[in-house]
Amino acid sequence: MKQAAIASAIFFIIACSIVPSACAELVGARIFVGGKEATLTQSAVWDGKRVLAPIDILDLLEAGYIVSKDDKKMAVISADGQSADIETINAGGVRMLPMDKLLDLIGGDSTWDADAKTLSLAACLRSVEFVNETLIVNCSFPVAYTVKPWTSGNKLIVDIPSVKIESDAREVYVGAGHVQRARLGSDGANARVVLDMDKNLTYKVISDPIAAQIQIKVSDSIPKSKAKKSMESKAGNKAPFEVSGVRVDAVDDTSFNLVISTKGKGSASIAYGVAPPEIVVSMPGGSLEDTASKGVGSHPLLKSIKVIEPAKVKLELNRVMVYGLHIDDSSITVSVQQPGNSGGKLADKLIVIDPGHGGNQAGACCGDVREKDINLRIANELAAQLKAQGARTALTRTSDVAMGLAARPEVALAAGADFFISIHCNSNGTPNSASGIETYYHFYEPSPMALAYAVHAGVCTATGMCDRKPRSDKSLYESGLAVLSRLENSNTPGILLECGYMNHSSDRAKLLDANYRKKLAAGIVSGLKAYVEGK
Repeated sequence: MKQAAIASAIFFIIACSIVPSACAELVGARIFVGGKEATLTQSAVWDGKRVLAPIDILDLLEAGYIVSKDDKKMAVISADGQSADIETINAGGVRMLPMDKLLDLIGGDSTWDADAKTLSLAACLRSVEFVNETLIVNCSFPVAYTVKPWTSGNKLIVDIPSVKIESDAREVYVGAGHVQRARLGSDGANARVVLDMDKNLTYKVISDPIAAQIQIKVSDSIPKSKAKKSMESKAGNKAPFEVSGVRVDAVDDTSFNLVISTKGKGSASIAYGVAPPEIVVSMPGGSLEDTASKGVGSHPLLKSIKVIEPAKVKLELNRVMVYGLHIDDSSITVSVQQPGNSGGKLADKLIVIDPGHGGNQAGACCGDVREKDINLRIANELAAQLKAQGARTALTRTSDVAMGLAARPEVALAAGADFFISIHCNSNGTPNSASGIETYYHFYEPSPMALAYAVHAGVCTATGMCDRKPRSDKSLYESGLAVLSRLENSNTPGILLECGYMNHSSDRAKLLDANYRKKLAAGIVSGLKAYVEGK
């Protein structure tokens, strides 16, 4: 009996060490999101080490999920398309999610008040863009915000409480129409975005009053009757629809269609990524029927298909792909195919490299450091590394000579080049206010966009520089960048890479460093390889 009692005690201790939440005392806890207490179907608990929350916390954070067959894991997908498997915890007979693991995926900060037994969540402001006359503020999960004009200074102010700024950059150059730039500020607990304009423009709030992506249309062409739109939820105005089926139809070895059958005309938006390659289709206003809970069909370039509540489909791909979206009265179709000039080996390709500026066009300057010189050094390093891979290269200029914008892409077209890469360095009006890498593609052409995403991911990984996102050149100019627009609808995907800020002391020191330029070139080669070879 004594041996049995000892064995039982040892088993109990081992069991508690393996599953602490099952043996530790569970204490009720409250969760606050953006300063407001979260209303949950069941109370969150504190297990002595961390807070565990019921599954419906994911709805508040605008995250989708798929429960594993054994009910012990969840594939969770954040509002911006990031995903990971999170192990659920049995807390008093209820499967719950550990908030620390959830925040690692979704992004954000938390503060635990042991006396009040409360966990306060703060979202992260991840990026700010200005595209198609629209200010876009991306946060890690839905936040409340206020928008107000400051007419005396021609500014639009967006205040976001309980949000922290993730990026070190504090300014985004816009230079489109009457909008000059967006500035980011924080008092440590709250964030503010200030849009500087050269005249008092009207605005219209597009997004819901609580949103992970805040969208505000800013223009001098919005009728005043429609400007300053009241921030009532748009969700109630959306015609709901049901998703009745999800399937993959193979077209050939390099393309397939994702067909989402709907009852009623649906709506969809696409989140696109290349590291890892994936396409996430979000369907606001949609709901899944039981028959649509699992996608059917396969393709050699499709790693997996996940159907996620409330209405998302995630395609995990085996390589960089491009997509097209078509919506009709009974279906949402996403056509997926390999991008232009992909396949084969990088060694089989011809890449035209364009060192921006030259001659009397010095570009951005800081003291005696001139952009045109840095661009040529980066271009030469890139050409050397591409040649080491067996690829063929040509430069639009090999010395300090002036060259017209239209003449640069003509070199690529005349040579029948597979790719065109224009090398530049950035600058703005305020020293040390902005830092990092930007990559531009023309308008929304699929292959240039995929190339920009692939190269941008490669460069940011290789250099560790601040990621200022790949973006359409339409965000800068209505007609796009002249050096890229000549390639429109051609068979030569082209991008323009801004390799750092000349007027930021840290960026400038890196641009002058040969080792940094080697890392930069290696990142471009890595991105090209991922685009071409799928590796």
